[in-house]
Amino acid sequence: MRIAAVTAILAAIAVEASAQAAGQANPPAAGTASPVQLQPYTAPDQSASVGVPAGWTVTKGVNAVIQMSGPQGEAISLGNGLFVKNGPFQPNLQGMGPITMSMPYQATLAQKYAMIWKAASAQAGDPTEQVTIISATPIPLGKIAECGIFLGSQTNKKGPSKFESRFCSLPMDTNGIFKLFWMNATIPDALAKQERPIAEAVLSSYKPSPNSLKLILMPSTPPMPPPMPIGNGGGGGGESSGMYAERMAQQSANCMDLGVIREVPERKLPDYCN
Repeated sequence: MRIAAVTAILAAIAVEASAQAAGQANPPAAGTASPVQLQPYTAPDQSASVGVPAGWTVTKGVNAVIQMSGPQGEAISLGNGLFVKNGPFQPNLQGMGPITMSMPYQATLAQKYAMIWKAASAQAGDPTEQVTIISATPIPLGKIAECGIFLGSQTNKKGPSKFESRFCSLPMDTNGIFKLFWMNATIPDALAKQERPIAEAVLSSYKPSPNSLKLILMPSTPPMPPPMPIGNGGGGGGESSGMYAERMAQQSANCMDLGVIREVPERKLPDYCN
């Protein structure tokens, strides 16, 4: 997995998602504590950090993936990435190395998101599970990635719940491979209204290390630099493929961190994010 591409997307999604979610959320009820108090947590391998609500337990913290659970069935998973092969939807590819799924690259972001849920449901083996997407709000990131905030409801053997996801599809590389990235919070129905601000605070507090973020976003096949224009002087000043890949990765990481994780408004993002 390569971090450069994911980092940019994460930053851009987080920032834009928080701003949009804040505009959509209902005003806090009287007596509601604000802001949300979180305890800092850093993964043992230093790959990522996040804020953890009081009473919650971190169950995984490695390779920029952090998962935690609450005392009443709440669950949050951060930093999830998956390489996907362009093709008909197949939730389980065998013998393909890091590529574990195929789906049409031209599918809409909502369709890709639904396929991820379908694959997860099949893996869980719960025939009672039903997922309904209530709303999908795009997060503008130009050519860096196609991202959005998804709100929905879920019913399975654990009972009904609400979820919020920040989900991205990265550009396809020259070998027909692209990457999906997502962060998700699930809260039991009875707690959804009061605990949504807590979940959103956790999502926005997630911070991969600079190297981890670049790895998350990096494509399977490194991008090639554009050809030198004819008549450029012939000075040999063009970037090598390695330099170009590193620059693209860093820009992608910046955009992801600002736009997706920090939820910085689109107008305040660097020009290369658009």
